[in-house]
Amino acid sequence: MQPRLAEMAAWPSLDPALIPKQRRGAYLRNTRIVSKVLKGERLATVAKAEGLSAGRVTQLLNRCLGGPAEAPPALWQGLVPHQVLPTDAWEASGRGRFAQLLQQVPGLRAGLDEMLLARLKDKPWAEVPSPATYHALFKNLLAQANWPLDTYPYTTASLAYESVRRDLKTRWVFFCQARKSRRKAFKTKPTVSSDRRLYDRIEIDEQIVDCEQSTAGIELNVGEGLPPLRLSRLTLLTAIDAATDCILGFQLALTRHPQQDDLLALLQQCVTRWPPRELATEGLELPVGAGFPNTMEGLPLPLPREIALDNAWMHHAQSVELFATQELGATLSFGRPRSPTVRRIIETTFARLNHRLSHRLASTTGSSVTDPKRESPKNRKQVPMMSLPSFEDALYVMLAETNHRPRPHLAAATPLDAVRYQAGNSYLVSVDDHQRSLWNPFRGLKEVVVHDRADPKRKPYVNFEYLRYKGAGLLAVPASESKVLVAFDRRDVRYLEVSRLNGQVLGTLYCPGSWLSHPHSIATRRHLWQKCRQLIRASLDPLTDYLHQQRNQLNHPTEVAQFLRTYQEFVGGFGLPTSLWPRTLSGPEGRIDSKTTAPTTPVPKPGKTSGQPTRRRYWSLQLNPGGQS
Repeated sequence: MQPRLAEMAAWPSLDPALIPKQRRGAYLRNTRIVSKVLKGERLATVAKAEGLSAGRVTQLLNRCLGGPAEAPPALWQGLVPHQVLPTDAWEASGRGRFAQLLQQVPGLRAGLDEMLLARLKDKPWAEVPSPATYHALFKNLLAQANWPLDTYPYTTASLAYESVRRDLKTRWVFFCQARKSRRKAFKTKPTVSSDRRLYDRIEIDEQIVDCEQSTAGIELNVGEGLPPLRLSRLTLLTAIDAATDCILGFQLALTRHPQQDDLLALLQQCVTRWPPRELATEGLELPVGAGFPNTMEGLPLPLPREIALDNAWMHHAQSVELFATQELGATLSFGRPRSPTVRRIIETTFARLNHRLSHRLASTTGSSVTDPKRESPKNRKQVPMMSLPSFEDALYVMLAETNHRPRPHLAAATPLDAVRYQAGNSYLVSVDDHQRSLWNPFRGLKEVVVHDRADPKRKPYVNFEYLRYKGAGLLAVPASESKVLVAFDRRDVRYLEVSRLNGQVLGTLYCPGSWLSHPHSIATRRHLWQKCRQLIRASLDPLTDYLHQQRNQLNHPTEVAQFLRTYQEFVGGFGLPTSLWPRTLSGPEGRIDSKTTAPTTPVPKPGKTSGQPTRRRYWSLQLNPGGQS
C-alpha cells in the first residue's frame, strides 16, 4: 500500500449522495471501520464496536486497499456495499476470466458442449458428465489448443476447477430445458374438457398399494386356524369418470401382478347395481348417502363411450376387448407409451390415496426406498397392525368420502352432485336391468372338436384346458358335425354349457371327478398343469392337495398372499371383499348362494360321486399328528 493512502483525506473524494439510499448506511459504517483501523486501532476492538467479525474487517481492508501492485486500489469504491469491482483489477480466476477463456480458446466451448449433447442424446459413446470428467476434458482441450502455460487458468492452483464445475451445472440445465421446450408435450386429449359429458370417458389404472397388511380377522376353513401373517403389497384397480371426477368402483387384487380376471371384476362392478357395503371395523363410518353411483338407485349406471387404459398386457386380453367393445359398445384407448399424464385424473386419485390412507399407516413402504415414512426394520419383523378386512373397509370409506368432497373445478360441487346434475340434464344411453343382468364379462365361447363318436364302447368327449369333458348332450350331435360350441365361466371351469353351431342347446358337460372339488379358474388350472404336473399325477384331488401344499409353505408374505388368493377362488368369492367370502369351502355336494358369490355352481353330475376319497385326508402330520377318522 502506498504510504499516502494511510490517510483517508488523501483518497479521491466521493459524494455520499451518489450512493443509493438503501446502501448509504452500510457505506458509512464501512467508512468508519476503515478510518479507525488506519488510525491504529486494533481489528478486534473495531469489529466488536461495529458488531462484525474480525474477518469481515480484514475483507473490507483487502477490498478497498488490496489488489495487484500494478493496478490502483479500489478505495472508496470498495466500501460501497454490493459494488462489483472490475475483473481486470484482480489476479484471481473470476467468472469474467473464465468467460473470456471460453471465447479465446479455439474449440473449447464446442468441445465441452459436445460432451453434454452426446449424453443428452443417449449416444453409445457418451460419457456420464461429472465435475471431474468435465474438468479433465477442459484441460485436454486447452492442451490441444497449445494454450500458454503462463496465463490463466495455469496461474491458479485449482486450474479453474470451480469455474468449470459451475459451467457444467449451468450448461446441463440449459440443454435440458432447450430439449424439453422443443419436444411437443402430450398431456390431454385433443377434445375440450368442457365438452365431455357423464360417462363419455372412463379412466382405469392400477397401483401397488404402498403399505402391507396382515391376515388377522380373516376366517379360513383350512384345518387349524392360521396365526396372523404378513401379506405382501396388493394391487388396487380403480375406475373413475373423467367428466365428474367420480370414482365408479375399485377392485383390490390379492397379488402384485393382477390378471385380466381382476380387470373384468372391476368392469362388472362398475356396470352392475350393488348394495352398500356393511362395515365391520369399529370407528369407521360412511358419509351420508351413497358412496358410489352403483349403490344409489336414482343414478344411472355407466355405459361408457371410451375406456382409457395404459399399455399393460392384461388390458390387451381378448376377454377384456370383447366385453368392452361388443357388450358395452365402448372404445378402448390405450394412449401413448410412457404418458401417465394422459390419465391425469386417475393418477391424481392414487396420489390422494397415498396421502390420506396408505402413507398414514406404520406399515407403509413409502414412495421409495429412501422415503422417511418407510416402515422401520424393527416393525418389519412383526405382523402389521392393519388387517386386510380393516384396510378394505378403510379403503371403501376413503374412496366414498372422495366422491363427497367438493372440487374447485366443479364450482364447489361434489363428484356425486355433478353425476346427479348431468344425469338429469343431459341425454344418456340407458340399458334396462334385464339386459344388464345378461352381461357377464367372465363368460367365454369356444369351438371345440368332439372325439370318440364312432366307438360305441366309449363316451364322446371334448378337450378343454387340459381335461376331457363328457356329457349326455354330446350324443345328440349329428354325425355330419364335428364341432360344437361350449360356453364357460372363467372363474369356474368345472362345467361347460354345450350347444350346436346352429344354436341348439345340448346341456352341460362335466370335467373328471377329481377336479370337481372346488371352483377354479382357467388361470389356476393352467398353472397346475404347467408348474405342478407331478402333483396332478400323484393326487386323487389335485385342487385340495394344491391348497394344502400352499398352506404348508407360508414362508414369505408373497406366498401368504398367493394362498389367500387361491382360497378366495376355491370358496367362490373371487372379486368380493373378505367380509363376503363364504365361510366354508364349496364342493360339488353343496351349492353356494349366488347372492354372495360371483360364479354360479351348476347341479352336480348325476350318478357320480365326488373325486374326493371317503376317508378324511389331513394336510400335514404337523397340523394333526396321528389323526384317524
